Amino acid sequence: MSEIDVRPLRVADVPAVLAVQAQCYESQFLESAQAFEAKLKAVQAHGTCWIATTADGLPLAYVLSLPASADSLPALDASSAELPAQPQLLYLHDLAVAPAGRSMGLARQLVALIEQRASQLGLRQLGLVAVQGSVPFWRRHGFEPLSQLPQTLAQKLASFGTEACFMQRALR
Repeated sequence: MSEIDVRPLRVADVPAVLAVQAQCYESQFLESAQAFEAKLKAVQAHGTCWIATTADGLPLAYVLSLPASADSLPALDASSAELPAQPQLLYLHDLAVAPAGRSMGLARQLVALIEQRASQLGLRQLGLVAVQGSVPFWRRHGFEPLSQLPQTLAQKLASFGTEACFMQRALR
């Protein structure tokens, strides 16, 4: 197995992110370069996004997360992103592992980085929108669906389709 490099995700990595995204998501979940760039620019000072590549630069996985509140979650393919002054959680907007990177523990490693960074930021909750039948995967990582959603969150969730499920997890 080749060496894996996990490092902070940068705007210059957006083409690699789009390549991994295209291997992992159905067409209705694909986001534009503009949407990724807006989110990355919004969080660049927070250090909440990473990419995993092979030693020769082949992108295998990435995670993009944002300090957020229920009112501030970006809609799918949103062309802008603004962070709240008082975030309530670290929102795991996107985690994708390309077929070439599966079975390497990359998802677990990226989730661990998110947990660590959330704690460093003083956030005690993680949240995400599960799509494409990924609820069982996220349950294995300790996330559970919220039974009651605030109206603003329910409206944002609608942009991810009828099968989307908002899940949350308290940090230990």
